[in-house]
Amino acid sequence: MAKSSKRNPMPRSVRAARNTMWLEAALALVTGGLIVLLHHTAKEFVPPAAEHDVYRGAAGLGALAVFLLLSTLLMRFQWRILWILNLLVQAGALVGLGWLLFTGGLYWALCIGLAIVPITILGTLTERFARRWFNH
Repeated sequence: MAKSSKRNPMPRSVRAARNTMWLEAALALVTGGLIVLLHHTAKEFVPPAAEHDVYRGAAGLGALAVFLLLSTLLMRFQWRILWILNLLVQAGALVGLGWLLFTGGLYWALCIGLAIVPITILGTLTERFARRWFNH
Protein backbone atom coordinates (compact mmCIF):
# COMPACT_ATOMS: atom_id res chain seq x y z
CA MET A 1 0.00 0.00 0.00
CA ALA A 2 1.28 3.47 -0.83
CA LYS A 3 2.10 5.90 1.91
CA SER A 4 -0.49 8.49 2.76
CA SER A 5 0.22 11.90 1.31
CA LYS A 6 -0.35 13.46 4.74
CA ARG A 7 2.65 11.65 6.21
CA ASN A 8 4.88 12.16 3.18
CA PRO A 9 3.78 15.17 1.11
CA MET A 10 4.89 15.60 -2.49
CA PRO A 11 7.90 17.95 -2.68
CA ARG A 12 7.72 21.13 -4.73
CA SER A 13 10.15 19.78 -7.33
CA VAL A 14 7.95 16.74 -7.99
CA ARG A 15 4.86 18.96 -8.26
CA ALA A 16 6.75 21.15 -10.74
CA ALA A 17 7.71 18.07 -12.77
CA ARG A 18 4.11 16.85 -12.69
CA ASN A 19 2.80 20.21 -13.93
CA THR A 20 5.42 20.29 -16.67
CA MET A 21 4.43 16.77 -17.71
CA TRP A 22 0.84 18.01 -18.14
CA LEU A 23 2.23 20.69 -20.44
CA GLU A 24 4.32 18.16 -22.36
CA ALA A 25 1.30 15.90 -22.84
CA ALA A 26 -0.72 18.81 -24.22
CA LEU A 27 2.15 19.75 -26.54
CA ALA A 28 2.41 16.16 -27.79
CA LEU A 29 -1.32 16.00 -28.56
CA VAL A 30 -1.33 19.37 -30.32
CA THR A 31 1.80 18.55 -32.32
CA GLY A 32 0.47 15.15 -33.41
CA GLY A 33 -2.82 16.69 -34.49
CA LEU A 34 -1.07 19.50 -36.37
CA ILE A 35 1.19 17.07 -38.22
CA VAL A 36 -1.81 15.11 -39.51
CA LEU A 37 -3.81 18.25 -40.29
CA LEU A 38 -0.94 19.86 -42.17
CA HIS A 39 -0.27 16.62 -44.03
CA HIS A 40 -3.75 16.86 -45.51
CA THR A 41 -3.98 20.61 -46.09
CA ALA A 42 -0.50 22.14 -46.48
CA LYS A 43 2.10 19.49 -47.28
CA GLU A 44 5.00 21.97 -47.41
CA PHE A 45 4.72 22.55 -43.64
CA VAL A 46 5.32 18.90 -42.70
CA PRO A 47 8.99 18.37 -41.77
CA PRO A 48 10.94 16.27 -44.31
CA ALA A 49 11.77 13.67 -41.64
CA ALA A 50 8.04 13.10 -41.02
CA GLU A 51 6.81 13.16 -44.61
CA HIS A 52 6.39 9.40 -45.01
CA ASP A 53 5.67 8.61 -41.36
CA VAL A 54 2.96 11.13 -40.54
CA TYR A 55 0.50 8.71 -38.95
CA ARG A 56 3.23 6.79 -37.14
CA GLY A 57 4.57 10.03 -35.73
CA ALA A 58 1.12 11.18 -34.66
CA ALA A 59 0.43 7.81 -33.02
CA GLY A 60 3.78 7.99 -31.22
CA LEU A 61 3.01 11.47 -29.92
CA GLY A 62 -0.44 10.28 -28.82
CA ALA A 63 1.11 7.33 -26.97
CA LEU A 64 3.56 9.70 -25.30
CA ALA A 65 0.68 11.92 -24.19
CA VAL A 66 -1.26 8.96 -22.77
CA PHE A 67 1.83 7.71 -20.90
CA LEU A 68 2.48 11.16 -19.47
CA LEU A 69 -1.12 11.57 -18.34
CA LEU A 70 -1.14 8.15 -16.66
CA SER A 71 2.24 8.85 -15.13
CA THR A 72 1.11 12.12 -13.60
CA LEU A 73 -1.94 10.43 -12.11
CA LEU A 74 0.13 7.58 -10.65
CA MET A 75 2.90 9.80 -9.30
CA ARG A 76 1.40 10.04 -5.83
CA PHE A 77 2.11 6.33 -5.26
CA GLN A 78 5.88 7.03 -5.27
CA TRP A 79 6.76 3.99 -7.37
CA ARG A 80 10.46 3.85 -8.08
CA ILE A 81 9.86 2.15 -11.45
CA LEU A 82 7.60 5.02 -12.51
CA TRP A 83 10.34 7.49 -11.61
CA ILE A 84 12.84 5.55 -13.74
CA LEU A 85 10.35 5.28 -16.63
CA ASN A 86 9.71 9.03 -16.51
CA LEU A 87 13.44 9.73 -16.66
CA LEU A 88 13.89 7.30 -19.57
CA VAL A 89 10.97 8.82 -21.52
CA GLN A 90 12.37 12.33 -21.10
CA ALA A 91 15.84 11.18 -22.17
CA GLY A 92 14.20 9.49 -25.18
CA ALA A 93 12.41 12.73 -26.04
CA LEU A 94 15.73 14.57 -26.03
CA VAL A 95 17.34 11.87 -28.21
CA GLY A 96 14.43 12.10 -30.65
CA LEU A 97 14.72 15.87 -30.84
CA GLY A 98 18.46 15.51 -31.41
CA TRP A 99 17.80 13.06 -34.22
CA LEU A 100 15.35 15.48 -35.84
CA LEU A 101 17.87 18.29 -35.45
CA PHE A 102 20.77 16.43 -37.06
CA THR A 103 18.75 14.85 -39.87
CA GLY A 104 17.34 18.22 -40.87
CA GLY A 105 13.79 17.31 -39.88
CA LEU A 106 13.19 20.44 -37.80
CA TYR A 107 14.61 23.92 -37.61
CA TRP A 108 17.32 24.16 -34.92
CA ALA A 109 15.60 26.90 -32.92
CA LEU A 110 12.38 24.85 -32.77
CA CYS A 111 14.32 21.80 -31.53
CA ILE A 112 15.95 23.84 -28.79
CA GLY A 113 12.60 25.34 -27.81
CA LEU A 114 10.95 21.91 -27.65
CA ALA A 115 13.87 20.52 -25.61
CA ILE A 116 13.18 22.94 -22.74
CA VAL A 117 10.26 20.88 -21.41
CA PRO A 118 12.07 17.49 -21.11
CA ILE A 119 15.15 19.21 -19.66
CA THR A 120 12.95 20.88 -17.03
CA ILE A 121 11.33 17.56 -16.13
CA LEU A 122 14.69 15.77 -15.93
CA GLY A 123 16.09 18.52 -13.73
CA THR A 124 13.18 18.56 -11.31
CA LEU A 125 12.87 14.77 -11.04
CA THR A 126 16.59 14.31 -10.34
CA GLU A 127 16.66 17.04 -7.70
CA ARG A 128 17.64 15.81 -4.23
CA PHE A 129 14.20 16.04 -2.56
CA ALA A 130 12.52 14.34 -5.53
CA ARG A 131 15.01 11.45 -5.46
CA ARG A 132 14.46 10.99 -1.74
CA TRP A 133 10.67 11.10 -2.12
CA PHE A 134 10.58 8.49 -4.87
CA ASN A 135 13.16 6.27 -3.14
CA HIS A 136 11.33 6.34 0.20
